[in-house]
Amino acid sequence: MTPTEVMPTAMPPADMIRREQFRQAKQVHGGLWNFLVAVLGVKLARLPLPTRRLRASIYRTVFGKKYPPGINEDEAEQPLASYPSLNAVFTRGIRPEYRPIADTPAQFLCPCDGAVQDLGRLDRDRLLTLKGIEYTLAALLPGVDTRPYEHGHYAIIFLSPIDCHRVFSPQDGELVEAIHVPGHRLPVHPPCQRAEYPVYALNERMILRLATGLGPCVVVMIAGWGVGNITLPAAPDFRPRRKRLTRKTWPAPLAIRRGEWIATFELGSTAVLITPPSAEATSLVSKDQKVKYGQPAFAYPG
Repeated sequence: MTPTEVMPTAMPPADMIRREQFRQAKQVHGGLWNFLVAVLGVKLARLPLPTRRLRASIYRTVFGKKYPPGINEDEAEQPLASYPSLNAVFTRGIRPEYRPIADTPAQFLCPCDGAVQDLGRLDRDRLLTLKGIEYTLAALLPGVDTRPYEHGHYAIIFLSPIDCHRVFSPQDGELVEAIHVPGHRLPVHPPCQRAEYPVYALNERMILRLATGLGPCVVVMIAGWGVGNITLPAAPDFRPRRKRLTRKTWPAPLAIRRGEWIATFELGSTAVLITPPSAEATSLVSKDQKVKYGQPAFAYPG
C-alpha cells in the first residue's frame, strides 16, 4: 500500500467528517439499532446505579458478553459492585501489585493498558501506521515544536472497553504542558481507519509534553467515538475550549515519577507515545502485543 501523507491542508470538510463518523459508528456497533443503544449507554454512563447487585449484574453483562473475557475483577482497586456507574468502572484504578513499575532508568514505559497497534521509528517527522496512513508530526501535534522528536520512536496503543482507562507517566521527569486540541470523534478502532479520514489528525486529543532525563517525549491521548472527556488529576478544573486549542501549564513544571497517573480517558480510545531520537534505542514490545502500563516499551543507551 502506498503511504498517504496527512497534511493539515488535506482535511475533508466538517460535514463529510460527521457523516463518516456516523457511518463508522454504526458499523462498529453492527447496525443502527445497536448504535442507538450504544448512544444511550454513553449518555447514561455517569448515572449512578442504585444497588450493588444491579451494578455487578450490568457490569458483568456489558463487559463480559460483548468484550470477553470481561474485566479482571481481581486487579481492580475495589470490588466491581462498588463502582457507582459505568464511567466509574472505565476510570477505575488498578491495585499496585498487578502493575509493577519497571525500575530500569534508561527505558520509556508503556503509558497505558491496551494492545500495540503500531510501532516504529519516525522517518524524520513522519509516522507510518499499519494501515498505510502517514502522518506528519505537525498534523498530529499542532502548537508543538516538533523538532526534538524528529527520527524518534513511537508506539500506538489501542485501549479496549475492558482496559483501565487511566494514563501514566512513561518516565521520571516533569509534566511541562498539556495541550487540548478540539476535533471530531471518529471511531479509532483499527478496522475503521481510512486514509481519507485520518483519525489521529482529525479527532479531539490531549497532548502531554514531558521533559525526562532521556530527553523530551509526548503522550497523545486521542479521543474516539463516545469519549466524552479527557481529564488531568493535576488539573481537575481544566476546562478546554471547544473550538480552539487550549494550553495548560503550571507555575513550575510538575514533577512526576514513572508509572504515576497523569490523565484519564472516559470510555475507550488510543494513546500515542513518541520518544526522542536515538540510533541505539530498541523496542521492547511488538505489534499486536497486549501490554500493561509500567511495562518497558523502549530501551535507551544507559
